[in-house]
Amino acid sequence: MSDTPQASQQSSSTEPMITQRDMLGAMEVLAGAGTEPEVLITLTDEELRGLDGASALALLGSPYLDQDQVDADSASASALRSLTARGLVRPGGESVEEEGELVSGSGDPSARPVQLDRRLAGVVTLRRIPEGMITTTRALNGGSTTLAHYLFPRRGVLEEYVTVDGFHHFSVPEVDEVAERIRKFTDPFGVAGEDGEPTTTTRAEAVTGPEAADARALSVITSVAEGEGRQATVVATSDRVRVIDDGAVGPQRSPQDQVQVSDVSPESLRSAIDLLVPRSPEEEPSGDEGTGGPGA
Repeated sequence: MSDTPQASQQSSSTEPMITQRDMLGAMEVLAGAGTEPEVLITLTDEELRGLDGASALALLGSPYLDQDQVDADSASASALRSLTARGLVRPGGESVEEEGELVSGSGDPSARPVQLDRRLAGVVTLRRIPEGMITTTRALNGGSTTLAHYLFPRRGVLEEYVTVDGFHHFSVPEVDEVAERIRKFTDPFGVAGEDGEPTTTTRAEAVTGPEAADARALSVITSVAEGEGRQATVVATSDRVRVIDDGAVGPQRSPQDQVQVSDVSPESLRSAIDLLVPRSPEEEPSGDEGTGGPGA
């Protein structure tokens, strides 16, 4: 962890300090779920780093801070000052709400150097504690973007969309909308047509063949829950969408591994993605297909 206000309070423990107030903020955020949710809050790379340390950007990346000309420490300090000026971060002595008891971590909640706006505290907390997660990284000519979904009990979802210039847009879709939102993200030009017969080929051939050379968007979907993960690659060309089933995530992959490749219709693409969305047994899809999703 870097020595930011939020990070410093948990440096003595590997488990982050989470208070009852943090969890109340998290529950309030999830309670706002909708089928076509608006953006709840937008944070920059440097704001997230200032709030929660450098490790907060390890998973989804920090496109802006990764630039050679940007000093991450200075940018994060300036971002934290800006959040304070906007009233989203208050010095600890100016806290207006009790933090309550500890839910996890160690230390004295009343000694926190800062107090976050409760909605902001909820978003930061939810990023720390998902029970499952599905991330989709998409490469286009204009650069790489990431759409992430954090999954929680009782059908809770937090969505984070990371733009090429390091803005993190948070929203709260219904869990049944997740597969459709990822479908639109992986097929930004709407070229999915008809289903094709599945074929088997090597991993190397699947990503270097003629169709791959015509790729307009290439997306890698990674699903992780309970320490296990699966991965799929979606290739959108000028006239079709192809799904490569990469199988389980692990260190033993080889370019010569056999993988299944299928051209897919929009419906089959959504169904394939839906199978990757982590759910507990009592949270299986309701059967109603969603229609919302982030724009291309």
